[in-house]
Amino acid sequence: MTVAEIAPVSTMDRGRDWFVRNSRTIALAAVVLAGLVATAYVLAQGGALKFYDEQEYLNLTRSMAQGHGFSENGVATAYRPPGYPMLLVPFYLAGGGSVAVLRLAGVLALAGSVWLAYLLGRRMRSAAVGALAAVVMAVYPLLIYTATTLYPQVPALFFLLLAVEFSLRVPSSAHPWRPAVVAGLASGALTLIVPTFVPSIAIVVVALGWRYRRRAVVGALALLVVVAAVLPVAWCVRNALVMHAFVPVATNNGNNLLLGNSDNVTAGGGRVGDISAYEKVAQAQGMNEVEQDDYYRQAAVDWITAHPGQAAELYAGKVVNTFSFRNELATAGAGDPMKDLVSALSYYPILALAVLRLLLFRRFPLRGTEKLMAVLIVANVLVLAVFFTRLRLRIPLDGLTILLAAAAAGCLATLWRRRRERTT
Repeated sequence: MTVAEIAPVSTMDRGRDWFVRNSRTIALAAVVLAGLVATAYVLAQGGALKFYDEQEYLNLTRSMAQGHGFSENGVATAYRPPGYPMLLVPFYLAGGGSVAVLRLAGVLALAGSVWLAYLLGRRMRSAAVGALAAVVMAVYPLLIYTATTLYPQVPALFFLLLAVEFSLRVPSSAHPWRPAVVAGLASGALTLIVPTFVPSIAIVVVALGWRYRRRAVVGALALLVVVAAVLPVAWCVRNALVMHAFVPVATNNGNNLLLGNSDNVTAGGGRVGDISAYEKVAQAQGMNEVEQDDYYRQAAVDWITAHPGQAAELYAGKVVNTFSFRNELATAGAGDPMKDLVSALSYYPILALAVLRLLLFRRFPLRGTEKLMAVLIVANVLVLAVFFTRLRLRIPLDGLTILLAAAAAGCLATLWRRRRERTT
């Protein structure tokens, strides 16, 4: 009998063992907790809308629910990606247009994300890591807050995690086409909700195709891509017929690019950046939605070309600003110091743990899923900085960061156990 076998079991050991044995139950409890907390917050808010974008999404949802198509004030539009309003339509019909019922779409997306965090965390390292990721995601303030607004970021997180989880099931499945179809549908929905995640889907598919070069896996991944393209291609056809132009998903790309790459914008400004000079030109020339998109995009490209050094400095600043705990506001003093404090105290420890997981790569080599999470985070930070960065736009990445942080906690627990065994 070894010393470790006869050593007394500490309270921490018993707690760890209990957590490991009950990981699935803990994850399910986290799902319920996230749903209850977010629902309570929905009820506390009532039907008031706080942000301009929320009203825009509500208008688009109402238009579709009432049979007027994707339009603003009766005029067909493609300015915003259609995925999120489409997702809200069933909730609008079920709740008779109630804003509180519409907010439940985000609540359900949060609950689903919590469960998917468990599945991915379990895949990354262990069931205990998965349960820890689920618990952290369930109580993460920014996720709860964003889930209860009419913003698409938490649904985007859900479809991103769903696409990744089912893509990772393809190589080990006896019928790889089944998870490929689910991953493809999730990827297509994600594209229509937040198009900037298209590179993420490409990264996942390429990584799996490179690692598993079996014919069945490659064929299933090809099917995934085809299925993922169905909804976006259908929407592009709609845009061609209705807008009389080739519009890949939305016509706000030029506007977003200009908000992040022009005079009078800052690294943290985002939508509060001043592009009024360009807007006046577009208005004076009577440009339609598609023409404005082209004009703004070309203006941003021209500015970058004319100011390469300033553009590079601005880009670097936007990359850094992605990790900020607050947004730069148009009105001085309009922020909430308490919300900023909660944001900082909840985010930076998680970010630090995620970075620590990468730094521990020599002692604990990164597994495939951990590498994938790290690459997805970095890739999306770089993509966001091409346009502009805001706190809410980072929310889906916080979900991925929580997964890496949970993996780091698992590694630290292993280190502690090994050290304790050496000293007993």
